Amino acid sequence: MLRLPQVEYRRYHKTTESGANWFGFVAVTPALFFVIRRPPISRRQLHLMVPSIGGVRRKYGGSTTRHGVRKGDLVNSPKGIGYVSGDTEKQISVSDANWKRLGQIASSKVTLIRRSTGLIVAS
Repeated sequence: MLRLPQVEYRRYHKTTESGANWFGFVAVTPALFFVIRRPPISRRQLHLMVPSIGGVRRKYGGSTTRHGVRKGDLVNSPKGIGYVSGDTEKQISVSDANWKRLGQIASSKVTLIRRSTGLIVAS
């Protein structure tokens, strides 16, 4: 018979004391554990941008890069598998699951693994 872990918080009263405590047991089993969260992608702050002559602002931020990948896409790069966190004219910034930058890598050396789902999965 399989016993499931059962833990409950119960109050107790004795002649000399009263209080509450956790009662029961927990069976620890080997299992995979994943942390799922949203990537820290900031939105455009157009109020900080000053329009140039003619009233046109320069390109700033956004979610799609000029290299065909989006921020948050899972990519394979020479420095490891990571998420796209931004770009420059010729390079793509790749970050790990903790959003720490692995490096700025040439767009020709980066291959797309999976499109962005809006979530970061770290094991």
